[in-house]
Amino acid sequence: MGLFGLGKTPGLGIDINTDAVKALELLPQGDSYQITRVAELPLPKNLITDDEITDIEQLSKTLQQLRKKSGSTVKEVVAAVSGSQAISKQIAVGNELDDEAIAEKIESEAEALIPFPIAEVRYDFESLGEHPTLPGQQRILVTATRTVSVDSRVEALEQAGFKVKIMDVDSQAILRSCNYLLPHLAPEIVASPLPVLVLDISITAVQTIVIAQGEVTFTRFQTGGLQPLLKALDDNGNGEYREILARLRAGETGSDSSLIIQDSLTNLWSQVSRGIQIYQSNAPKKGFAGVILVNTGAMLPMLSDYIDQQIDEPVLSLNPFDHFELADSYSHLRAHGPRFVEVLGLALRSFTPWHT
Repeated sequence: MGLFGLGKTPGLGIDINTDAVKALELLPQGDSYQITRVAELPLPKNLITDDEITDIEQLSKTLQQLRKKSGSTVKEVVAAVSGSQAISKQIAVGNELDDEAIAEKIESEAEALIPFPIAEVRYDFESLGEHPTLPGQQRILVTATRTVSVDSRVEALEQAGFKVKIMDVDSQAILRSCNYLLPHLAPEIVASPLPVLVLDISITAVQTIVIAQGEVTFTRFQTGGLQPLLKALDDNGNGEYREILARLRAGETGSDSSLIIQDSLTNLWSQVSRGIQIYQSNAPKKGFAGVILVNTGAMLPMLSDYIDQQIDEPVLSLNPFDHFELADSYSHLRAHGPRFVEVLGLALRSFTPWHT
């Protein structure tokens, strides 16, 4: 199996994150889809550190439990590696080149394209269509990651009884969800000629993603995320953040926590604004059509409100469950929708072609 591959079985995405694993199953329904299965299970602390799996056997056991909890019988899955572990570059090649010739060209130019020895990486490529300024040329998106990053996830999934048909990249999965959801949930943002700023704020990291004309044009990954805030509010020091997050979502912070929260939000915004500055220093257009929040950070009203105060553009916490109907048995997950943006993109990935 290459880094990527075209899966024939529709619709099951598995998101392996630092704090939880999630499953989401889609079925085609006319020109849309229906969410038929969705589940989430927490992961033990430090099971995934710096996006590297420290205990494959334990992760596999949790994935087995996730499979049972979801009730899905689909075995062929789409998963992803972190954007911090992958690189993507665009190259121009002649329209006449077939897949084999393109692969040969990539390998011949691997030293310039991929900052790792070619023997240590998995890579794949996708044609993005005709090059806008070079007649007779097509744009090719080359994505590569270290083999160990792919193999550890594949091993855990296969031990859990899954068959990995596609290994994607988290930023591309988020892109796919945004491209599908925003025309329904925020058509005014899609109608703008300006790019969209996506802030993927998890417990352990912040990923800044810029989407222009339906493509990722900029990414920046920084460690930290919500963890400094949660640590500061963790009076017991046990690193169990679920109760703290529940209080923050409900606005039950207490007056003695206000200064801690304010300082943490200020520091988090400093991270984000630095990424924005780096992007805009070379951007052809200034400003954004809107700011899209995804992941755990998007579930915190105080964070959304704070970002809204710092930026002129509209701010939207993206919740896939505002578009898709959920069965009553999954209604408890509705408020957690921003955490399912990536796994939705992975499930959607089952319906789009890539190389085998």
